[in-house]
Amino acid sequence: RRQHSMYMLLLSLTSAAALRPGPLRPQAVCRRRAALMSDDARGTPLGDLADKLSIGERIGQGTKNSWVNPAYWNRQFVTASHIANNVPNGSTVLELGKDAKNLYYVPSPEAMTLVVPPSNLIVEQGPIREAAAKLRVPFSLFTETPLDAVPLTAASFDAALLFDMLDGAPEQAAYGAVSLLANALKPGGVLLFAEREGANLPAICADFNLQVASEAEGGFDVGIATRRPPPSRQTRKQKAAAAARGRRRPVAVDPAKGGFGAAGGRGEAPRE
Repeated sequence: RRQHSMYMLLLSLTSAAALRPGPLRPQAVCRRRAALMSDDARGTPLGDLADKLSIGERIGQGTKNSWVNPAYWNRQFVTASHIANNVPNGSTVLELGKDAKNLYYVPSPEAMTLVVPPSNLIVEQGPIREAAAKLRVPFSLFTETPLDAVPLTAASFDAALLFDMLDGAPEQAAYGAVSLLANALKPGGVLLFAEREGANLPAICADFNLQVASEAEGGFDVGIATRRPPPSRQTRKQKAAAAARGRRRPVAVDPAKGGFGAAGGRGEAPRE
């Protein structure tokens, strides 16, 4: 309730500032725009330029990366709707994520597993386990484990979640993430995702022979990737291609450089 009240207060202040009467000189507008763009590019405080911005622009700069940012709430709405509408009841669910927040959107799960990839940040398991305990379902948590070392049983999950985790990650780390989730899905299982367009996730999922349906939404690719049932027969050429993929060696990824630990080779197909 307090967050909602604060959000409405800041929104009213922003609206009031935007509607403030009085003409704007082109030179002043240019200075404000230059101040905004320079801060966005460098991520540094505005300093002396702050006094050249309107109240609404100051609030926007201070809240653009916080929970009062309307774009943040829009992403949360999309995430919650996507999960609630596309994860069947009674599913076993796997998420590659940062915390247990998205697991609250899952309707009536049978069991849930959260994998927090290696990073430079210290992951406190206590708050995550405490939040997951309120769901009253079996819960497993893996932290600081390279993705190719997470002990997951192949083809054992009905649904997997991947939301805003690959921004800035190396391509090989993105392939490692999809490899982990795709291998864990049962035939017919679904990978729900919402990742920034720059991550090129639909194309990566297609490389793992997942059936992909997605659309662009506010700079994000939002969609569903379904694991296809295994083919009844393979041609000699298909068997040779599968064997070649299996011989690829894992690529080491330095977590300090934005990776997720060791990751599967690029384009490695799910193991049946």
